[in-house]
Amino acid sequence: MSQDSNPLEMTQRLEAVGVTNADKKYEWDDGLDHDDVTKIYVGGGSNGIQFIKFEYVKTGKVKRSFHGYSVAGFTQMFEIDHKKNEHLESVEGYLDSYGIQALRFKTNLRISEMIGYETGEKFTRAVDGKKIIGFHGSAKIHLESLGAYFTEILPTRLEPKGGKGGIEWDDGADYVGVTKIRARASGKGIHNISFDYINKDGHIFKGPDHGSDTGYRLEPFEINHLDKEYLLSVDGWYCETSGVIGTLQFKTNMKTSKLMGNEETGTKFSLGCNGMKIIGFHGYAKENLNSLGASFTTLPLTKLEHVGIAKRPHWDDGAFQGVRKVSFCYDHLIRCISFEYDNDGNVEARQHGSNVESNAQEAEFEVDYPNEYVTSIEGKLHKYNNYDTLIATLTIKTSTGRSSKILGNAVGDNLVDFVLESKGCALVGFYGSGQFSNQYSLGAYSRPMPSLLNAEKLEAEGGDEEASSNNGGVDGG
Repeated sequence: MSQDSNPLEMTQRLEAVGVTNADKKYEWDDGLDHDDVTKIYVGGGSNGIQFIKFEYVKTGKVKRSFHGYSVAGFTQMFEIDHKKNEHLESVEGYLDSYGIQALRFKTNLRISEMIGYETGEKFTRAVDGKKIIGFHGSAKIHLESLGAYFTEILPTRLEPKGGKGGIEWDDGADYVGVTKIRARASGKGIHNISFDYINKDGHIFKGPDHGSDTGYRLEPFEINHLDKEYLLSVDGWYCETSGVIGTLQFKTNMKTSKLMGNEETGTKFSLGCNGMKIIGFHGYAKENLNSLGASFTTLPLTKLEHVGIAKRPHWDDGAFQGVRKVSFCYDHLIRCISFEYDNDGNVEARQHGSNVESNAQEAEFEVDYPNEYVTSIEGKLHKYNNYDTLIATLTIKTSTGRSSKILGNAVGDNLVDFVLESKGCALVGFYGSGQFSNQYSLGAYSRPMPSLLNAEKLEAEGGDEEASSNNGGVDGG
C-alpha cells in the first residue's frame, strides 16, 4: 500500500448491533481519527452492560470516551499494548431486547474473557485483515448497541539484507501468505528466485522471477497454507566480495527447508519477526540474487476450547511468547497449577488453586524456551456429578519430544481423556476454572511456532557436483 493512501479510504464502518428502536438522541460516535484502541472498561450487572469506556491513542496522545450510566455492579478492564504491535481485531458478545449483555475482545495476541452474562443472541464485529480504531453505538442507562470502525493493518517491512548490487524488485505485500518458493543455483550462488503467494481471495498468485534463468532448478519448497502452515523466517549467507547470496534456508511453523544453494559459507543474515509471518518479498537481483527483504504481518492467535465443566470461578492468563515452567500440587487430583510465562524476556508467574491437602505432592516441569515450546497438555477428567468435572491427571509435552511424568491419579471410574493441542502450534497461555484446591476445567491459547529442526543436520541442496549428477537439477517448476 502506498504511503500516499488516504486513511479514510482504508476505513470500514460496521453498523451497530443491538436495540433497533433506540432513541437517536442517545447515539454516540467516537469517530475514526485514532491509531489504536489501548484500554476498554466495561461495567454492568444482572441487567446487562451499563457503561463502556474507551481509551484511544493518536500520535502518542490519549483520548478518552465514556458511554452509558455508572451504577453499582462489576467493572472490568482490558488493556491492549499498542507499543508491542498489539491491536484490537474483533469484539463479540450477546444481546437481547434490552441491549448488550456480554462482551469479549480479541487482539492479535490475546483474547479477553467474556465480560457479562452469556444470554440472548450472539454477535460478532470483525473484518479479516483489519483492526478496530474506533467505536460507535447508543447508550442510555444501558449499552444498547455497539458498532466499530476498522482499518487496514499495515505490514512490517524489513529492508533487504545481503550483498551489494543488482536491480531493485518488489513483489508487494498485499497477500496473506507464501505457499511455494522456487530457485535456481550453482556453485556461484543463487541465480534466480520466485515465490507463489496466497491472495486475500484465497487464490494462488505465481510471482515473477528475480535474477537470471541460468543455473539449475532446485526442488521447490512448498508450504501447506490449507493446513495452517506459515512461513516465519529466512536465513541466508552471502559473499561480501561478489555481493551474491550463496545460500538460503526457509522456516515455517512445521518444517525447515533444505539449504538452497551452497553450504553455509560467507556472512549470515536472518529475516524474522517474533509473532509474525512473511507475506511478501523484495530485494535486489540481476544475474544473481544479491539481497532479500520481507514484509510481515501478525500470526493468528487461537483460543482452544476448554475441557471440563466451567460453571465455577474462572481465570484467564491471556497469551505470552512462550511457557518457561509449569508447577503442580497434586494427590489423586490436580490441586494447584502454576505457570511461568515469557513476556518479552521477562518472567510472569500465575498460580491457580491452593495446596491444602496434607498428602499432596509437588512437581515442576521446566521448558528450555526459546529452544523448546509446550505443544500439548493431555490428561483425564473425573466426572464428579452432573454439574462438575475435576482435573484428575495432567501430562505436558514439548516440541523436542519431551514429556513430563503423569501427574495425578489415573485410576478410577468416570474418567474422560482430553488433549489440548493444535498442529504446528505452541501453547502460549492458559485459562480455566477452579476454586480452592479443586480445578474444574482447562483451556489454552495457541500460536504457530518456529520450526525447531536442527538445520545443521540438513544437507545442502546445490553445489557443482550435485548439478552434474542431476543433469541440471530438478526439472519441475
